[in-house]
Amino acid sequence: MKKILFLAALSALVACESGTKVATSNETTTVDSVAEVSEKPSYPEDRKFNDLAKFIAGEEGDAQSSLKELEASTVWKNYKGRLDEIWKKTNDKLPVMKEWSRSELAEPNKDGGTLFYPFSGPDFLHADVFFPEYENIVMVGLEPIGSYPDMLAKAKNGKDEVYLNGVVKSMHAILGLSFFRTIAMADDFNGEVDGTLPILMQFMNRTGNDVLYQEKVAIQPNGELTSDLTKATDSTYFGNRYYFKREGSDKVRTLTYFAVNLQNDPYVSRGGLVAKGLLVRTDFVNYLKGLNIESTYLKSASYLMHRPTFSIVRDIILNESEFVLQDDSGIPVKFFPTTEWERKFYGTFTKPISLFAERGQPDLKEIYAGEGVKPLPFGIGYQYKNGTSNLMLAKKKK
Repeated sequence: MKKILFLAALSALVACESGTKVATSNETTTVDSVAEVSEKPSYPEDRKFNDLAKFIAGEEGDAQSSLKELEASTVWKNYKGRLDEIWKKTNDKLPVMKEWSRSELAEPNKDGGTLFYPFSGPDFLHADVFFPEYENIVMVGLEPIGSYPDMLAKAKNGKDEVYLNGVVKSMHAILGLSFFRTIAMADDFNGEVDGTLPILMQFMNRTGNDVLYQEKVAIQPNGELTSDLTKATDSTYFGNRYYFKREGSDKVRTLTYFAVNLQNDPYVSRGGLVAKGLLVRTDFVNYLKGLNIESTYLKSASYLMHRPTFSIVRDIILNESEFVLQDDSGIPVKFFPTTEWERKFYGTFTKPISLFAERGQPDLKEIYAGEGVKPLPFGIGYQYKNGTSNLMLAKKKK
């Protein structure tokens, strides 16, 4: 049912907000005196976005690419070589992760729907690997999306090398450690690279997706999403929505990214910027509650939802999600009582890394000391080395 609701909402959203038309068949078929109209939504598309995604991912574009001339430069060739080297270990691990997903996440992926990935940073990679059938992905981090780069202008001004070096630098943590470091990213995205956009687009390309379009969207007070920015005010939350599809597939999917504080109370950054919390940002709360979340994914979430100050987003996840996939840094296991949730555990757990030593869970440790825990054939999260990681899949009971 959630999938049906999402598809209907997306068709209406694209037709009414992005200025595109919905293609509708003129033929109808009557069954039991009820006319059924076959509708196929239309989506915005501009090839410049996929040209950039390929360029940023170190992949050669076709002859019509708007960035083709830059591929001959020493700057891009060196960048491509460094990027390929960084991706080697990940490329070796991805087939193992995909096979595990096919085996252990078959039920969450059966009907697709909407995936909510809070505290994600720009980590599209793991969202796509674990939930490849989801039509809509909503990701939330503190990091800004940044501006769309004009690589031709940067090359002309001699800033292309600085930009691409910044992209390489920001890739090391997620591919080497499997998580983003918020403070480090604040520095990474404070130069020529000013946000998560190139990381998201690189991940889309490297996971076999074509980027069809990117647009800015705004959340209205009632929680509805719109691309009509004339409706925005000074307090509006903006996000970026991507339309993309897997190579060889006709199914168009969306990724919507927001830079939002998910704490109940205001968040003050190192630079002194104050971001209001969910206690007063009822627009974003309404948006989350209206998503029809099928699954939530939590990884390297800094144990924030162990704190009462993150109770609002925690309760939304527990109330709205049919499935939750997480490591121990997500929501404490005590919030998943066996009377309400079916639980499967993978990997190993004894205690968190030293940085979060106070977030140990004796009840989770006891579960992992018992029987029935399945192996996890790859490393992920803060304890990213193979044989040290853990995941829990929780399914809400009817």
